[in-house]
Formats: sequence, structure tokens, C-alpha cells
Amino acid sequence: MASRSTTRTVASRLFSTRRFARRACFRRVVIASSSMPPYEPTWSNPRGSAIDAIDAEGRVFACARPFVWNNIDVGGRMGVVRMADGESLWVHSPTALDEETRRAVTSLGRVAHVVSPNYEHVKYAAQWKEAFPDAVLYGCPGLKDRMPNVYDVDLRDGVPESWRGEFELAWFDCEETPIVGGAFFNEVVFHHVPSETLFLTDIFWNYPSGVVDGARVPPGTAAWKFLMDRVYLPLYLNAMVTDKERFLQISKRVCEEWDWSTLVPCHGTVERGEKARTMLREHLGALRRDKARR
Repeated sequence: MASRSTTRTVASRLFSTRRFARRACFRRVVIASSSMPPYEPTWSNPRGSAIDAIDAEGRVFACARPFVWNNIDVGGRMGVVRMADGESLWVHSPTALDEETRRAVTSLGRVAHVVSPNYEHVKYAAQWKEAFPDAVLYGCPGLKDRMPNVYDVDLRDGVPESWRGEFELAWFDCEETPIVGGAFFNEVVFHHVPSETLFLTDIFWNYPSGVVDGARVPPGTAAWKFLMDRVYLPLYLNAMVTDKERFLQISKRVCEEWDWSTLVPCHGTVERGEKARTMLREHLGALRRDKARR
């Protein structure tokens, strides 16, 4: 089995043959998104942009949008990766496919892979399947059984062959919903190896407080942050995570063994470097601290 460093090197070499074209396209995206914002700026999308570049190499992008739940903007972010062939796009947690989003995404390449990473982020998958009939739709384990007309591949078997050398994944298969039973999120998290980017959906969130790039976080979102951090997280870790040893094992793999430097959450702000690793360790490691106190 190839080491992580070997895998990263192979993927990077595959990618480098189209670096010049990528950088040209990267510049076009930045220019387009910095002229006149197509959306009203909000805390979740303070620039009002259709798409933002995450890395300087033109490999990773994100579409941040307001996501209103019970009149609260909890924010949402779709990830987009240009794969090593320089043309195929990998889409994580698809958002609503309006004309601005479609134009921004297709300017980067061909939508080939669309991923619903857990049971909750499924709302727009069918819309993307209809818009891009040649794309393959992947669901967390169990989604294909639930929605066979939408999903083509169940991620239960690990990294698909067409992604090998580019992605690592981890399935948090260690939770159960109280009373009703069955998994709640059933989330799969993804590491894009060449760009060292980690994609998380609901297993982690990073709601800000105060002001984000000039956009003030509204009171409802601030209250939501408090409830998620102080009420929901302890409930999830201590009541819904039923296999705690398994949870810690997966958390250690993601936090300590994977070689990532950028954290792209669906909810909250993008973080980088050791700060991002520390935040994720503390978020997932809360279970370990509670266990130690007992």
C-alpha cells in the first residue's frame, strides 16, 4: 500500500501538467468574483461572490450561501475540487443550483462527481443530477438505498477507483439517534490530498461571532452558535455517539494521521494551519476530556 507522501506526490505530478491553464482560469474566477457581487453580502458570504478560490493553485473552490433555518442564517458552503486531469470537478455538499452558481462552477471544468456526505445534506442532489446527467452521484452509506433514483454509488466501500490517489475518506459510523434509532448524520469526511484540504459537513462547525469580513453576524446566528457549542455538541458526543472508542479512533485518524492544512466546513468560516487542527482536535476531543473526568 502506498504511503501518504507517495500518494500525494503522484497526485501532484498528475496535476502539474495543467498548472498554467489552471492558474489562468484561477485568475479569471478571482476577477469575475471581485467586480460586481452577484449576491447580497451576508455573514455567510460577506463578499456576495458566486465562488471563492480556497487555494492559490486553482484546485479548490467554495460556494458560500446563506442557509436559513427557522429564520436563522446558519450558513452553508459547497466545496468544489478540480481533479488531477485538470477538467473533472468534484462537488461536495451541493447547494441550490441557480444560474450564477452554475455559471461559476462550469467555468472551472466539467461536473463529474457530486457527493452528499451525510443524511442531512441531500436537498439539492436531485437538482444537480438533472442538470448534469453524466455526473456520478455519491452518497454516504445508506443514501443509495434511501434514494435509489438519485444516487449511483454508496461510499460504504471506501474511496472510489476514479478518486484514488486524490482523496482519503473516513466514515463516522458510530452514532445512533436517541429514541427513534438509526444513524443521524452518518457522515463521511474527505481529505483532498494534493491540496491538503479537509471537507467537513455537520461533524464540525465553526460559527463565528461579531463581524466576518465587514459583515456582522446577526443575533439569531449568534444564539444558534451558543446552542450548538454549549447544548448540542455535548449531547451529540455523549448521548448520540454510541461507539465511543470507534469515534475516537476515527477522530485520531482525521486529526493526527491525515496531512491536511486547510479546513473547509459547510457551516462557519474556513480555517488554516495549526489553528485549524487545534480547533478540530478540541471539537472532537471533547469526548476524550469528558471520558477522562469520569
